[in-house]
Amino acid sequence: MKPKLPFSLDLNSPVPYYFQIEENIRTLIANGQFKPGDMLMPEKAIALELGVSHITVRQALKDLTNEGLLVRRRAIGTFIAPPRRIVPIVRNRLVGLTEEMAEEGIKVTSIVLDQSIILATGELVKELQIPHNERVIRIHRLRFIKDIPLVIETTHHPYERFPKLMDIDTTDQSVYSILKQVYNIQPVESKDYFVADIASKDIAELLNIDVGAPIMRYKRTAKDETGQVMEYTISIYRADLYQFVIYYQSESPGNAQGGEMS
Repeated sequence: MKPKLPFSLDLNSPVPYYFQIEENIRTLIANGQFKPGDMLMPEKAIALELGVSHITVRQALKDLTNEGLLVRRRAIGTFIAPPRRIVPIVRNRLVGLTEEMAEEGIKVTSIVLDQSIILATGELVKELQIPHNERVIRIHRLRFIKDIPLVIETTHHPYERFPKLMDIDTTDQSVYSILKQVYNIQPVESKDYFVADIASKDIAELLNIDVGAPIMRYKRTAKDETGQVMEYTISIYRADLYQFVIYYQSESPGNAQGGEMS
């Protein structure tokens, strides 16, 4: 089955066409209109229907494939991927990468690739629980340990709640620490998702690894003490430098399950 595209692009919007395509397909998958195993129209047919170039469509489908939402089968076509199995893990505390590495005596450094205000659409509206087109602070950083690139990290925060964050240099700083110091707000609850993947050319260049090398995609949606969403982060880790360790304990009184990232 090849589902048609029940959406069109805003050709006058400053939002790149490929990103509009990605957001629309994400939404269609999330609400069940596109189901696992459904076959998409060919790239050229999508391009013709939306009035964009074949290259633009290819970029969008490539990104969604790298994200694990689509599966591309050579000489056959592109399909909606089956849902990944989710394994819930309860953690007894919530910290960021800077704090985690500091506990091991390791300093995390960063290069800010972009720090800007964007408008919330699709996935950001859902994850941050904010209105469509509300302003969002996007901080896109390449983070290092001992001068070795470890992770490409993109955090999103509601501008209306944290406007001062936009003017703060986040190079080599913990965003959690900044929010605690400036707004006295810290995360107390989150959902974290991990998905195994391989590096595309762009990712490989930033992380200084080979194309096709294993990576781990990590998403976090965090809430503060009031229950409001304060952060939505997308991170891409080198699998050769980062591991996720799970500790299991019995569920007898006083015991819990926990996880540790390293």
